[in-house]
Amino acid sequence: MGTTILLVDDDVGARRTLASLLQRFGFRVVEAEDGPEALITARTLVPDLVLSDYNMPGMNGAALLRELRTSLPELASVPFILFSGYIDHWTGTAEDPTPDVVLAKPVTVERLLGEINAVLKRRRAADHVDPVNKPAV
Repeated sequence: MGTTILLVDDDVGARRTLASLLQRFGFRVVEAEDGPEALITARTLVPDLVLSDYNMPGMNGAALLRELRTSLPELASVPFILFSGYIDHWTGTAEDPTPDVVLAKPVTVERLLGEINAVLKRRRAADHVDPVNKPAV
């Protein structure tokens, strides 16, 4: 089984288009239409990466990230890419968790795939660090 991406976007057309694109590049994509649905799905699925729109009604992408990182320990280290056509709204506070990547829409296929692959590579490298022999930073 390939890498599983949880794709969260309330715009069904954009979500399905992006899901189809990611599937063509070998990713397994599970879709959620909003933050609450994504939380339920993430708990049972434990995806390799979450790719979420920022601007969604109810629970926006930042609130979803906060919930995943602070309330669900088993999901705290899952990479999170936040994207939006309104990226200037992403302000975050010192207390808020920071997404691994923030992308402004529209984003090219090359840039999106590059960011996904880079985040997954960093995650795999972090998973292979021996905590006893971890180099000092």
